Amino acid sequence: MFLNMSGHHTSFMDFFMWMTTQTFIWLPAFLTFFYVIVKDKKREALLIIGITILLFVLCDQISSSIIKPLVGRLRPGRDPLVMDLLQYVNDYRGGKFGFLSSHAANSFGFAMFSSLLFRYRWYTIAAFLWAALCSYSRLYLGVHFPLDIISGMLLGILIGWLCYRLYGKAKQFIPQGNSIFSQKNTTLANCTKSDFSIKNIRLLLYSLGVILFCIVYAAFQARKFF
Repeated sequence: MFLNMSGHHTSFMDFFMWMTTQTFIWLPAFLTFFYVIVKDKKREALLIIGITILLFVLCDQISSSIIKPLVGRLRPGRDPLVMDLLQYVNDYRGGKFGFLSSHAANSFGFAMFSSLLFRYRWYTIAAFLWAALCSYSRLYLGVHFPLDIISGMLLGILIGWLCYRLYGKAKQFIPQGNSIFSQKNTTLANCTKSDFSIKNIRLLLYSLGVILFCIVYAAFQARKFF
């Protein structure tokens, strides 16, 4: 918000943040996530996918359909006190109300749930950095106040934790097959504590890295046209 108001906008950052905030750009990473789930948790795959969908529904609907209209705080781009002080990208100002951020709730909710699910340190770091980047893009674009982001983050983390607890309870009713630890050529060093293949989780990390690289490259190219 403060960087937005102080004029720290460039064509590179405008394009980079605009693409970062788009949900569709991260679709390949989400598809890779579901691939990892199906690959490593065949018996629990439908349960995990269902809870992941539930996670997004809860984060989005609680923030957008309940809290935003209930609180009724205008977004920065709709607030007469600050709207003329901000810079906008593609004249985007978001909807009417901004408290709290559904982008922050969704991204941090997914980061929390998937980190608890995988229990792999490097993934946890990457997931929360990704969530922070997606959330910061909303500040840069001038569609949220900082408190909107912080509140959305806390809501998302809470829902992510609750969804993981639900998964822990529900999976007890699913017959368990042989652990991938017992499969041929599989050792403790190749798997996480939650029985996921580190190789497959790294594939998910690579997909995130490739998407981020493509956004950065496209942002550099976009500078030539502005």
